[in-house]
Amino acid sequence: MRSADNLIWIDLEMTGLKPETDAILEIATLVTDKALNVLAEGPVIAVHQDETTLAGMDEWNQKQHGGSGLLARVRASRLDTAEAEARTLAFLMP
Repeated sequence: MRSADNLIWIDLEMTGLKPETDAILEIATLVTDKALNVLAEGPVIAVHQDETTLAGMDEWNQKQHGGSGLLARVRASRLDTAEAEARTLAFLMP
């Protein structure tokens, strides 16, 4: 899987669009070659957030993430942001 030409794609679902203040709800990772062929799929990790953080989301995010089931997965998760980061890095650098 290792090549200087490979691309790492990180997708974050967040409580909003401001990375300085909004929280990560989910992180997913893909590795592709330069032709965008998927070489590896990393873990999709729901990150636990407290109810105060979730209640601070705007209506669009509440509806979108609630309807997709993400909020339920976030509430059930016991992984914090640091653990999600560690698992993502472990996938990328075995």
